[in-house]
Amino acid sequence: MKTNKKKKGFTLIELLIVIAIIAILSVVVVLTLNPAEMLRRSRDSNRASDLSIIKTAISLYLADVSSTSMGTSNLCYIQYAGTSPGTIYEFASSTLNTGTPPGILITSSTACAYWFNTDTAAPTTSAGRAVNTGAVATSWIPINLSLISSGAPIGQWPADPAYSPGASATGNSNAGHFYSYIPTSTNNGYKLAAKMESALYSASGTNDLESTDGGVDNNMYEQGTNLSL
Repeated sequence: MKTNKKKKGFTLIELLIVIAIIAILSVVVVLTLNPAEMLRRSRDSNRASDLSIIKTAISLYLADVSSTSMGTSNLCYIQYAGTSPGTIYEFASSTLNTGTPPGILITSSTACAYWFNTDTAAPTTSAGRAVNTGAVATSWIPINLSLISSGAPIGQWPADPAYSPGASATGNSNAGHFYSYIPTSTNNGYKLAAKMESALYSASGTNDLESTDGGVDNNMYEQGTNLSL
């Protein structure tokens, strides 16, 4: 004879306990992984990669082009999200100041400012310079890569993955997130800079990129051939 065995299911209390455990584990995972910090780290990785890409492109330009043009010496060029994305914004170090137009801070240790406050006055501008004829939107570095015999190695100059102006306070620790470039007339020297945002890669972080790069500013990630600028 066949006997009917009753299948036992979960009771309401058991289901509630399971749901509570899942909720607790989810909170622990979120707190451990910290998604916001993970996104900041990802953007910082992009920044380090972008500056490396720019350095490689400039190195190829310097090695291949006989008559180079790096831009105006000691003039700061920045990636700026203005109303005209094809426009280069130039900041002469002799006119930089704090709190008043053009709203750019120059520190005693650098010839190029990397902190941008909330002033909206327009700085000195010039026509946009494309990396090649098809790239205008982020053409903020005044180097014509199309002069390279093998062609431009990149379609356009990289831009910060999360552009933002800096806070209205002095010091590069309050820098906004945008890339900057400054050339010098000595041996085609130049420096690039970006502001990191994650706890991991910022100054004093476990993988600190800002104060260990050999540059003069411990609150900025600096790359190039002349980090004393």
